[in-house]
Amino acid sequence: MQRSSAPSTARRAAALAWTVLLASLALVVLVTPAAGAAGSTSQRAATFLLDSQSEWVVAPSGAPAGSAAPPASFDLVLSAHHAPTGALVDVVLYPRLLSRYDFVDAVRHGPRGYPLSTTAPAALAQLPPDPHVPGAVSVDLSVVQAAASTQGLRLGLACAPPTGSGTCTGVYPVVVELRQADGSVLRRFTTFLTYVAGASAHPLELAWVVPLVAPISLAPHPSRLGQAIDPLSAHEAQALETLISQLRTAPSVPLSIDASPQTLQALEHAGADGRAAVATLAALSADPSADEVLARPYVPVDLGALAGAGEPTEIVAQMAAGTTVLHRLHVLATSTPSPWIQTGLVGNDIASGLARVHATQLVLPDANLAPTPAATSRGTWASTFSLTLPEGGTSASVQAAETDTWLDGQFTALPHDPALAATQLLADLAMVHFERPNTVAVRGLVAVPPQGWLANPVFDQVLLAGLTHNPTVEPVTLSRFFSSVTPAGPRQLARSASGPVMTRAAARAVSRARLRLTSFDRAVTGRPPRVEAELDDLLLASETEALSASRRARGVSTVERLLDAQLHLVRFAKETTYTLTARTGVIPITVVSAAKYTVLGRLSVSGNKFLFPHHGTRRLIRLDHATNAWRVDVEARSSGDLPLHVTLTSPDGRLVFARTLLTVRSTATSLVGIVLTAVALAVLLAWWARTWRSSRRKKRSGHARSPDPIEAAP
Repeated sequence: MQRSSAPSTARRAAALAWTVLLASLALVVLVTPAAGAAGSTSQRAATFLLDSQSEWVVAPSGAPAGSAAPPASFDLVLSAHHAPTGALVDVVLYPRLLSRYDFVDAVRHGPRGYPLSTTAPAALAQLPPDPHVPGAVSVDLSVVQAAASTQGLRLGLACAPPTGSGTCTGVYPVVVELRQADGSVLRRFTTFLTYVAGASAHPLELAWVVPLVAPISLAPHPSRLGQAIDPLSAHEAQALETLISQLRTAPSVPLSIDASPQTLQALEHAGADGRAAVATLAALSADPSADEVLARPYVPVDLGALAGAGEPTEIVAQMAAGTTVLHRLHVLATSTPSPWIQTGLVGNDIASGLARVHATQLVLPDANLAPTPAATSRGTWASTFSLTLPEGGTSASVQAAETDTWLDGQFTALPHDPALAATQLLADLAMVHFERPNTVAVRGLVAVPPQGWLANPVFDQVLLAGLTHNPTVEPVTLSRFFSSVTPAGPRQLARSASGPVMTRAAARAVSRARLRLTSFDRAVTGRPPRVEAELDDLLLASETEALSASRRARGVSTVERLLDAQLHLVRFAKETTYTLTARTGVIPITVVSAAKYTVLGRLSVSGNKFLFPHHGTRRLIRLDHATNAWRVDVEARSSGDLPLHVTLTSPDGRLVFARTLLTVRSTATSLVGIVLTAVALAVLLAWWARTWRSSRRKKRSGHARSPDPIEAAP
């Protein structure tokens, strides 16, 4: 008994151990996720963003620059999320920047040198909430021209005599920090304080070209025309609608609107809000002195690439389609040829393209231009210039302006903090102004967001507000920019500048598709169907510079395939063998049309065994019904099964809708044939009879002349 109890005790102990182990594992599984979630909540990274700020600070009136003046206000609106308990905010002011190079370096790497002043750390939880931005706090700072120690929310420029130079106006880097309670820095960003004495007598002119362009996406294998171009996404439509609404609320900021007609067309189809936005744009375009809408092609294209590929027809078609769409939407474009906006590299054939759109002014990126001493020794280039462009064996000159790569890049530099990006752009403009603030020559810059830029409501709102009544920057339209900014030139293209090219094969594919579409347009009569416009829109959309070569080729091939599908809607009735019992007769030809539009075509019949006595071999026909019948008079030249070729083409004969081969069985015999056959038979009989009589005579004479063999023996 004792031997048997020992093993059972061991088994019970082992079972208990396994039970405890499994329970522990279950507890770990249940507790660990909760603990991990709690840990991730407590350790979630804090965010620290700028919502808005005073874009400039004006010295108090009655106090000239350099003298002691009362404080001016500099306000910051900040958003801090997931900040730890006891978080602090402080602001550090650095010395005034002396060059744009220093400004760019401060944006990229933060300001250098020793701070001018630092505010006393303020508890984030005790800062007053901002009434306009939910969840944000306001930091109201006092700015004085004298030096200031760390006391309260005060910043000292340290520019007033006797310690300062007396020059206070300029751009100052400001670092805003979020700190933990122990003083360690959690987050920081660099913004700028622009200090001015008042409105400048010679402000920097800014021509902001606002793109209203959405990327074009072609469906890979659409089954019908309505699916060939993808519609605007909800995000794209909302961004465009918001931007247009913001432009309407900033009437004091003149702008040049670079609206893609294809994008506006897609926005109109996006719904009621899209149609309202297009109507708002139409209202804005009514006064070109405030906001001007540039005349643009149907989609953004590279003029040099199309001209170099020998496609001037497509350039004309692009501009014509763009004009048609804008006219239909009641959007008024500039009456004179608009300046051409080149966003990428410039090729050698740009001059030919500009001539096609009658443009005499060109805006191009600075990377396309050769450096000049004036562009490097006098700060930022802020003038127009004459640009010599190669054109065949000669050269052409246009009035030009460059876009600043750094300035344009700030439109997309900080997608996580768009308000800070817009503020840095405004400070950059002020920095360019302060490079040569007292010059009599009018200076200016053109700002063009990078290709593919999609409007950000926060960025646009801050930028538009910062350009309203700006003391150092005057927004103007592009047309006024070219007429008022002082020219300084000439300049040349860089030797390495080489724009995109279109291959010969791609150009031939586009030309072939255009010829076929033109023939199709001529074949469609009456009220133009939507399918005609959709085919043309698809070909034009395939030429946009934003598409790769492979996607462009796919778009052109889709045009060809969908056009063929339209042609196949027209066909001849099922082939039948027709019988002619006489030498002449009538052959019925039936054309079946499933198209929802009227087709005007040329019906052609041919066959070397037939004569066509009345209507000839070609006639214009009109397909008004599902089944359309015609009669063709024929005269058979022989009997038997005779082939008759029937073809339906466009009126110009270049586009084949349908073709068929009919079999006509002729059983009639002509009188001439009978006579000829009888004559031939008579001749044959006469020849046979004569030959037979001649052979009989020869046989008889041969028998008469042969000697008796007995008599002939010796």
